[in-house]
Amino acid sequence: MHSVMQMVNMHKSSTVPDKTESARWSAESPSLRTPLVIVACESKLAHEDPYISIDDTADAANSDPQAAFRLITSWERQQKQLTTMLKTLLYFSAAPVWRIIVLTDTRATFDKVLTLTSIFPQEQRGRLRLEHQEQWYPKHHANITANWRPCAWAKQFLAEALPNEEAVVYVDTDLVFLGPPEEMWDLFKAMDTQQVVALSPEPKYSVETPRRKFAGRAGLNTGVMVANLTRQRSLLGGGLGTALLNSGLLNHNYRHDQDVLNHFLVDKPHLFKEVSARWNFMISSCHRAAPPCPDCQRLGVLVLHGADVSFYRLLEGLFLVTYGALSQLSLTEPPTSVLSRLRSRLAQLDSMKITDTACANLSMFAPYFTLGLTHLTAKDTGRGT
Repeated sequence: MHSVMQMVNMHKSSTVPDKTESARWSAESPSLRTPLVIVACESKLAHEDPYISIDDTADAANSDPQAAFRLITSWERQQKQLTTMLKTLLYFSAAPVWRIIVLTDTRATFDKVLTLTSIFPQEQRGRLRLEHQEQWYPKHHANITANWRPCAWAKQFLAEALPNEEAVVYVDTDLVFLGPPEEMWDLFKAMDTQQVVALSPEPKYSVETPRRKFAGRAGLNTGVMVANLTRQRSLLGGGLGTALLNSGLLNHNYRHDQDVLNHFLVDKPHLFKEVSARWNFMISSCHRAAPPCPDCQRLGVLVLHGADVSFYRLLEGLFLVTYGALSQLSLTEPPTSVLSRLRSRLAQLDSMKITDTACANLSMFAPYFTLGLTHLTAKDTGRGT
């Protein structure tokens, strides 16, 4: 079946709420009206050795190209990151329920995603409503899945894959939330009547060689996309992904869909809203070429994105430490405990005096990562917990 609603271990009392509860859910859970969307794909390229742990693979990835390839395509890594993402989504959120559409390559992959939530307490599992949808690709571009990585292009065809949705918030699964994820829905209010998508900067475009065309101040990253699908359907071909293919840019041998989207939007600034790194903070967001992010300092980073497998590879200590602390998160532990663990690990990292990475200036960047937990701790203290 193309679309199957899956209630994840919900009690009957929460599956069929009364009118008062339904009204509260609708008001407090923006994903009920405009769903969160993720893509999960168990790569056929991955040949994982059950005797080699993901941590051992990560340790070898910087010096061994084969280990790096195994890490990138590892389904074990993807599952662990998705589990951590869902935990932080629930932990920082006050929404009573989350509607999440999961676009997968097979039904078996979706069933595995469901299984990941079995470790969550029953009350937290009951907050998740996971729906299955098949990924959509154009028939005349059957080889699109071979461009970059399997399923990489699926997020560009959201308008085509989800014909009954007017808008969605898409996120990659290699990210964690550091504050209330409901705030992402505020970006729809910031978009004007022409803009089809809101995206954060990808400063790697402005520093990498060979130089590739990019849109916005320093390039745009597609790890988080706040998408108005109704407007996307007005583009040539009836969707953003189809419009990219119809533009002929795929023939330019770009590395991936993000490159094609950047080239497509270079002369179409009216189609996108560029938002700050707060909504999608990556290692390149620490680079001196990155656009300034005053709201990162004022409000804290909301989404931390482990692009380029930076939650596992030894690329940036700040990302490894933060993800490591949150991957151990228990949904029942108090924020004071989580905040203490993260601050302790950041202090250990600071004592190492690392100076050769983009985010090495911990005195500047670490507060961006802990502000959400600080606010959550204050709320808990105010409630007397």
